[in-house]
Amino acid sequence: MRIASCLATIGAGLCVSAGALAAAAHEVSIRMQQQTFVPVKIEVAVGTKITWTNNDTQPHSVTANDGLFDSGAILPGKAFQWTTTQAGTIGYHCIFHPSMTADLTVK
Repeated sequence: MRIASCLATIGAGLCVSAGALAAAAHEVSIRMQQQTFVPVKIEVAVGTKITWTNNDTQPHSVTANDGLFDSGAILPGKAFQWTTTQAGTIGYHCIFHPSMTADLTVK
């Protein structure tokens, strides 16, 4: 009985650990630096939480070309988060720097 109890406890721990790893796998970070999104192209799964962080000395934005999301001004050292909800390719840009563009592919 004691062995069965230990195995059940270990199994539950493994399930919790696997769930934590799966959750962590659905988070992605994108940097804004030197008027560039890094990486410029990225592929993620539906349900992924994306965090864009401004590592520059000037404001930036994360604005979807199709209006799906818009961060507004992101000041230096601040971040914007958005979670994907459907598959597709989303182009986005910075409203302050029109040449600052990137693509997000959601599968």
